[in-house]
Amino acid sequence: MGGIGKRIEYLEQRIRPPEQDKAVALQRALIRDTLDEFASLKASRVVHYRGGKRIEPEDIPAEILGPGYTTEDVWELARKRVLEGGRG
Repeated sequence: MGGIGKRIEYLEQRIRPPEQDKAVALQRALIRDTLDEFASLKASRVVHYRGGKRIEPEDIPAEILGPGYTTEDVWELARKRVLEGGRG
């Protein structure tokens, strides 16, 4: 029981109270949303296989930016999509 109690205590210490400063809370939310969007854009490029057959990726960055885009272009696309408030 001591191990579980210490784990719970550790997790309770890691939980932070809500941000009092609205600007800091907004900045953290934007950063988190941008990282999520960047991950989503990168995940859209992954090739999958089902039953030994290749399933072509959607590749959203290539559809929007065209071929030859860089990682920085994908970051900028993620930022724009978060600030626009939509995915599309």
